Amino acid sequence: MSKRTKFILISTLIAFFLWLTSLAQVDYRFGLVLAVAAVSYILSVWVLFDDLKGIEWITLIVLPMMFTLGSGLFSNFLPTAFPGMFGRTLSIETSQLLAGIFKVVYFLLVGLGLYSILLIENIFSVASIRTIQLFRAARSVNFILTLVTSLFFFTVALSLKLAFWWVVPISFVVSFVLAYPSLWSVDLKNDFGPQVWRYAVSSSFVIAILSGVLSFWPIKPFMGGLILTSGLYALFGILEQRLSNRVYLESLLEYGVTVLIIIVVGFLTTSWVG
Repeated sequence: MSKRTKFILISTLIAFFLWLTSLAQVDYRFGLVLAVAAVSYILSVWVLFDDLKGIEWITLIVLPMMFTLGSGLFSNFLPTAFPGMFGRTLSIETSQLLAGIFKVVYFLLVGLGLYSILLIENIFSVASIRTIQLFRAARSVNFILTLVTSLFFFTVALSLKLAFWWVVPISFVVSFVLAYPSLWSVDLKNDFGPQVWRYAVSSSFVIAILSGVLSFWPIKPFMGGLILTSGLYALFGILEQRLSNRVYLESLLEYGVTVLIIIVVGFLTTSWVG
């Protein structure tokens, strides 16, 4: 069986398992999603085992597991019905059918995302040995999927209406676990270990503080998650340029403007009454 076939098999299997967890009783879903994430980790190790060495046992396996866990937790907040669409009120059967279709599409996209992540980690494992042309494209897709994963976790954390002393450490841990592999992959042939560690901790600290602020802000969870993700987007982008010794003023302005626009949108879409 080829590696690509194994990637397809694993991503399909994990997506199917996550779909099954969404059918279970609410009290059991969290434990089931954790179990599926553990299975995702084991299967990722299995398929990449021959190429894993040193720190790659952690850095190459973190994103598949975190993506599985994040998407599984986020699925619990998918709508169970669409009462209306395009200004028209739908019947109960139609609204539930549309919600079911939406959920199936979501898990199909999760499977596609996990397949892409496994391909990326395989490229990284090879790129650490020799130069390959797909590395830059893989890094771009890895960057996007890391941000998507962070959006899952931040939205879930804010949706649970937890106290800020829970939201802050959760945001810090999630940010650090995602930041370290992302920054580590900037240049696989250079030893940026201590520098990557400092950057991962500092960026996670900033996001944790921001999450604490949002805990007191009556903002919608998804919008709050989007603000935190935009913060990670800016921090990751700037720090990755710093590690590459290529910091451009245009990029800094782009990151700053992007974060500012999302914060303004979040402010304008927040209900400050009652």
